Amino acid sequence: MDKLDLKILRILDWRGREQINHIAKIVHSNKDVVAYRVKKLEEKRIINRYFPILDMSKLGYYTSRLYLDLEEIAPVQEQELISFLDNDIHAGLIFRMDYPYRYGIVIWTKTIYDVENIIFTIKRKLGKQLVKYEHTIFCTYLLYPKDYLFGKTFHDTHYYLEPSSCVNYDEQDYLILRELAKDARISTIQIAQNLNIPQTTVSRKIKSLEEKRVILGYRAEINYIKLGYTNYFLEIYLNENKNIKDIESWAHTNKNVVWLQKIIGACDIEIEIEVKDRSELETFLNELRIKYPDIRKIIFWSQEYKKLTFIPQTPQ
Repeated sequence: MDKLDLKILRILDWRGREQINHIAKIVHSNKDVVAYRVKKLEEKRIINRYFPILDMSKLGYYTSRLYLDLEEIAPVQEQELISFLDNDIHAGLIFRMDYPYRYGIVIWTKTIYDVENIIFTIKRKLGKQLVKYEHTIFCTYLLYPKDYLFGKTFHDTHYYLEPSSCVNYDEQDYLILRELAKDARISTIQIAQNLNIPQTTVSRKIKSLEEKRVILGYRAEINYIKLGYTNYFLEIYLNENKNIKDIESWAHTNKNVVWLQKIIGACDIEIEIEVKDRSELETFLNELRIKYPDIRKIIFWSQEYKKLTFIPQTPQ
């Protein structure tokens, strides 16, 4: 990629629904050139897809995570598992881990008791292949742009998601969100055709969902692996939890941090980072340990996302 590609990618990373002619003005290029470059980024799978960032709590959903530890399975069985978690469980996020579990999923349910039905379904499907599982509930989570790709040394923006009051929405709102979840760059005309509702209604409802902060923004899913980076997940355990806010503030400024979660679970805070190699990871960890000596332990592992979306494709 050259400088123009990176400029375009930086915009789409955080403003995935930005129109081509607007991107062209920002990067001072011709719109046909920008359209060609975007198409090439997609063809090379540097951009996998586009998705909206949704505040699911405003739709009445709880955010949960399940870790699944499995017996050794063949690659074909692994693909069948991913398909099952996608099509039957309707997991929003599916990720492959190298430790301490095999797979993780993030799910959205109307009540925490619905998680029990999901676990039963997984147990019935996997049988003895499922060695153990772990369930946690998200309290808050933050998403950051991939500033490390664009020569920035800190974050100057982020999305903050925390439990909030449910807003009024109808079936058409939900169906529109599902269309955007499949492709956040889909036109309102195409959504209208797909759902057989007026285009003016689609435009009005999207604007309303944005104003209600159900839709927080739109992003491109950038294939960090193709660009030579690895995602590491960090569980951070503190002697006391008084430093959580300080660590959160530090994460706001660190260019390699891409997610931060506070959960009801074992550890005090979780961070996801993307770095070039193990040396860069160790530099990150040492900086964190030196800055916050109250940290008792950091457990980390690499992971790879298999699916990333923010709404169940089947309403619950």
